[in-house]
Amino acid sequence: MEKILALEAYHLDLHCGEKLLIKGPMASGKTKLLTDIATQLPTYQFDFLSQTLDDNFIPGTVAENLAFNLENDAISSEEIATKIHKISEKYDVIEHLTTDIYELSTAQKQVISLIQILIHPMTTLLLDEPLFLPTDYTGTVIVTGDFDETFFDHVIHLPDPLSDSPSSDALVVLKRDINHDKAILSVTEVVSGVSFTVYQGEKVSISTTASAPIADKLAGFAKASGEIDFYYENITHQALDKRGRKIGYIMANPDDMIFVTYVKDGHISQDILTLCGLSDLTDRAIDTLSFRQKKLFATACILMKQTPIVLVDQPEFTYFQDILAYLDDKGITVILTSASDLFTPLMDRKEVF
Repeated sequence: MEKILALEAYHLDLHCGEKLLIKGPMASGKTKLLTDIATQLPTYQFDFLSQTLDDNFIPGTVAENLAFNLENDAISSEEIATKIHKISEKYDVIEHLTTDIYELSTAQKQVISLIQILIHPMTTLLLDEPLFLPTDYTGTVIVTGDFDETFFDHVIHLPDPLSDSPSSDALVVLKRDINHDKAILSVTEVVSGVSFTVYQGEKVSISTTASAPIADKLAGFAKASGEIDFYYENITHQALDKRGRKIGYIMANPDDMIFVTYVKDGHISQDILTLCGLSDLTDRAIDTLSFRQKKLFATACILMKQTPIVLVDQPEFTYFQDILAYLDDKGITVILTSASDLFTPLMDRKEVF
């Protein structure tokens, strides 16, 4: 097979059609290595999926984004329409084709950002923390993230730059003080077929399809079709500022909720900074943080609000156990939306829809 890349520092040659996984803890340099690899490849040879979701799109609808690369390659309008319909059916996004790309939930953006590459891929894909692996793609794939190593021909393990990084091997001990007589959140048909009740102090994991932005609906950032009750109060149509005092929402994409320039501008207490692994980063500019560090900063900002419920969309596992123990100690109800089984042992229960 033709060699397309030599990574001498890792004693690795990558050949055409091979799969490379780059793994490592937070801030270990996975994105930087992927970006460095991109500089070694001809621009006409690869597609790059950015972890900063909005960088993957042009202004316009989902259909316009899916058509963009096809139009650049002068493909006929009839063939473009056929390809868009075929891939939209495969990934269940047909109903979103006329939706503005910036109106999608984070999970929906993650799906679209990847399939707009797969609709007309280059010979090499560079994917920074994709939502899923393109298992039926036969070209060369270089991926960062925590994926099953057996799918790959090569794996690079980057070392942990933080000697005091918490271990995820041992589960934390939680009080699990649940009041089953008090339903803090009752959700009825928030989308078709999705109804559940969460009790005060409970920790619940919700797993749904990517096309159902449950977290956005619970937090009020997307319209809910059914009813959402906080204790006995119907908050389905409540203004964001009022609902935000009840439900602290940690979004999957931190760039959607960070509006300060430096970490210190968040006015976060030292104990919360330490809890989230940010105590040594207070003078850092936000745009110099890794994606995962941004997620932890966004988490710290929400923890400062001390809301009765904390809602986490696609949480970051690093530091999550300690953060969960902190919330548990304060009797705060935790709801997370994630398809990952990593979090299941930590939660009181998991609801799958």
